[in-house]
Amino acid sequence: MAVTARPHDLLRLSGAAALGDTPPGWVPASIAACPWCVVRRAPHPPGLVPVGIRGPERWQRHAALVPRDAVIRSVPPEELRERRPWLPLLAVTLSAVTLLLAGELEGDTTWGPIGGVGFELATGQPVTHPGSDLDLLIRAPRRLDRALTTRLAAVFTALPGKVDCQLETPGGGIALAEWARADGPVMARTDHGPRLVDDPWAPA
Repeated sequence: MAVTARPHDLLRLSGAAALGDTPPGWVPASIAACPWCVVRRAPHPPGLVPVGIRGPERWQRHAALVPRDAVIRSVPPEELRERRPWLPLLAVTLSAVTLLLAGELEGDTTWGPIGGVGFELATGQPVTHPGSDLDLLIRAPRRLDRALTTRLAAVFTALPGKVDCQLETPGGGIALAEWARADGPVMARTDHGPRLVDDPWAPA
C-alpha cells in the first residue's frame, strides 16, 4: 500500500525501520517506545522519506531518512483537528480555532494542528507543556486573500493560547503572520532550503 508523506504528516514506522548509520544513542530507544516521526522538508533520494525524530527531552531532535516501505501509517494534520490536547489551555484554543476556520476557509483549503500538539494527538504521547504553542498548518493550494490572512492573524493573537500558523503553498511553507503583513518578499521553506518569494502561489 502506497503511503503519502507530505511535510508535517505524522508517520508510524515498522519495527524494522532503518534509521541511518550512526543515529544518536537516544534515537533507537525513542523509536522503540513511540515509533512515530514527522515528515520534514529536505532533498531525498527516491524511496526514502526525510523525517524528524523526537525524544523525551526538548533538545532531542534528529533528522533522518527512512525507507518509504518502513512507513505503515500516515496521519495528516487534517485528521487531527477534531481531537483535543490534554492541556486545557491548548484544548480551549484549538476549539476556538476550529470554530473560526470553519467559517473562514472553503473549497480545497484545509487545516490541522502540527508541532507538539499534532504529535501528541496522533500518537497519544503527552509531549506538550504549559508553555507550548498551538502550531497550525493551513494547506492553501490556491491564493488566500491577504485581507483574510490579516483577519486570521489578528484573531489568533487574541485567543487564550499562543498560535503559530503556517501556510502550505505551491511555493513552500510560509508564516501566515508574515504573509498577512508583508509588503515585499516572504520567506518560503522548501525542500532545498529557505528562499525569498514575492508570490508563493506563482507558477514555478
